[in-house]
Amino acid sequence: MSYKDLFITPEPLITSTEEGIETVAMIFGVPFDATTTFRPGARFGPNAIRQAYMNIETYSPQLDVDLDRLSIKDLGNLKSTSNVEEMIYSVGKVVDEIVRENVTFGVLGGEHSLTFGSYLSVPKDTALIVFDAHLDLRDEFSGLKMSHATFLRRLTDKIGTNSTVHIGSRAASGEEWRIAEKIGLFLISSQIINTVNNAEKLLTDFLKDFKNVYVSIDLDVLDPAFAPAVSNPEPDGMSTRKLFEFLYSLRGKKIVGFDIVELTPLYDNGTTAVLAAKVMTELIGLSYMAQSDQKF
Repeated sequence: MSYKDLFITPEPLITSTEEGIETVAMIFGVPFDATTTFRPGARFGPNAIRQAYMNIETYSPQLDVDLDRLSIKDLGNLKSTSNVEEMIYSVGKVVDEIVRENVTFGVLGGEHSLTFGSYLSVPKDTALIVFDAHLDLRDEFSGLKMSHATFLRRLTDKIGTNSTVHIGSRAASGEEWRIAEKIGLFLISSQIINTVNNAEKLLTDFLKDFKNVYVSIDLDVLDPAFAPAVSNPEPDGMSTRKLFEFLYSLRGKKIVGFDIVELTPLYDNGTTAVLAAKVMTELIGLSYMAQSDQKF
């Protein structure tokens, strides 16, 4: 072993391997925010989440899972680009390779447009769960057909809405709300969450015929009081407690992959990054539980 191997760490990579233990998740970052229309800086999100992860407890008392005892591989970040089509293509190719290895993947953003590339590379029987304040159903925004504000329109144009549920919506144009109704997009809006007891049961009911799920979390689904450092903050969002209640309702589902997007560290005091890291730990923990159940 050389001194380079002995004394130099791969920080900020969060790779953690245990001898004889299979890799339960592969993580990679997408430092891309070229179509951001309000507060830039999401390209710095992946490394901020990694840094936060390395400074929080990774044991989940809710799940009784300790990530320190599991093998997680961090692949690093995608090459830098300002071309949204190139980014989407790269994400799709990387996700496709990981899926073929039958390992859960996690994508750290970066902006929400990356979900278009990742979701199209998962098995076709996979439900898409989108947590987001915005509907992202515009046909065009700022002269772009593909952007963080249009990705779900492009995705539903391609695959329809039968496998998609959108949670936390509260900010969209009048046209977007009408489009959501027209195309039959299942919404668990912020208004529903605030007025219906146990709103997460609506999610479990939607997922009853799905074994596989993909979870996309735009951090602006949360109220800015809980997650201030996002690209497009919107008041009257859900609490962290409610977000985790929704996530814990996924117990037993195979989490094929997930993404956590729109963290803008330049506006953070560190709390939003820590929250994103905690969300990542719980999603990996849920994935591990499902994998363990399938082995026995």
